[in-house]
Amino acid sequence: MSDAKTSVKVEGPRTRDLRETVAAARRKTDMKGAVQAAFAFAKDMFPQAKDLRLEEVEANSGGWSVVISFATGEPGTLSQVMGGGAPRLFKTIAIDSESGQAQSLKVWKQ
Repeated sequence: MSDAKTSVKVEGPRTRDLRETVAAARRKTDMKGAVQAAFAFAKDMFPQAKDLRLEEVEANSGGWSVVISFATGEPGTLSQVMGGGAPRLFKTIAIDSESGQAQSLKVWKQ
């Protein structure tokens, strides 16, 4: 027979629920993580993209909606004369708050 004492940790349902809630909150992607995920996704999908910029971030049900813009080419002659840059494309990327993964890519409409 063993003399070693075994300790049993007893917790109530309220403590267990609180622990699960805290763990879930830690797993969820925050705003900064959503922006980083959107930039990584955009760089992967558009390797020719230059000068990526964050335009908007909005929390929605189940995640984040991140709007980014980027240039894909060189400015035209008229743009250079007028002091403008290359035309910019605007994209909305939906990021899941649980996994931090991109869920959709859409053309941003103002």
